[in-house]
Amino acid sequence: MICTKTRGTPQHDIFSFRRLAATGYGRRPAITPRPFSSRPIRSKRERVVNPVLERLYRDNFVVHKNGRRKPVCPPGLTLERGDYLFQLVRARRPTLTLEIGFAYGISTLHIAEALRRNGRGHHIVIDPHQRTRFDGLGLEHVKEAGLSSWITFHEEAAELCLPRLVQEGLRLDLAFDDSGHLFDHVITEFVFLAQLLRTGGVLVVDDAGLPGVGRACDFVAANRPDFEDVSVAPAPGLLRRLLPGESLPPPPVNARGKPRMRLFRKARDDDPRDWSDYKPF
Repeated sequence: MICTKTRGTPQHDIFSFRRLAATGYGRRPAITPRPFSSRPIRSKRERVVNPVLERLYRDNFVVHKNGRRKPVCPPGLTLERGDYLFQLVRARRPTLTLEIGFAYGISTLHIAEALRRNGRGHHIVIDPHQRTRFDGLGLEHVKEAGLSSWITFHEEAAELCLPRLVQEGLRLDLAFDDSGHLFDHVITEFVFLAQLLRTGGVLVVDDAGLPGVGRACDFVAANRPDFEDVSVAPAPGLLRRLLPGESLPPPPVNARGKPRMRLFRKARDDDPRDWSDYKPF
């Protein structure tokens, strides 16, 4: 079954992450953590062989309890962006990942399927609207795909859940933010995700073309020296080998060549800014 936590759940709840970590994140056998890998994306791409995903993309609709049919994409990720997440998780082999925004479970299915193929890792999902707005269909899709043991679901607002995870001492290897898309929400979530990510960890922000999301990402790129904006393909050849940091695959772009997602790498564990530092963006 999927581990779930709802609003107001006390920190000593049976599904607290300290207990999950001690028991191997649910019912699966405990996995001995291995060093975080940054090996490059394979040249030959794997196809996402998941019947639930294939059906959802093929039909592109779900049926709610009131009988109404609603599209899967949007709000779900397009196949191109979902495949990007899948390949990123497969290549980097993270131990712990987190996602804000669940909806019908499309991005979760990509990430959890990649973890299953890796044979390691666990995925945290945060969304306060799963049962009220999406009729619990995301949870049903994850269960149908046989991926329930790979995720823990928090049914509460990210601005309430993330601070608690910081207090619990969690450290993430990869985070995916696809939440409310409002400028202040994205900034607030970034503040806590920055504390949760390990040095070398990766943050993927979806819908970078929306004004609120794009400007929030511009702020991070200009004002957070502890994070590198790696949304654009790195320089080729010798120059690429001389540049600092690891190589990360650039996210998909739109027809104008602009990234549909923004990709950040945490370059250092401390934020070196002085109290009054600010750069226009």
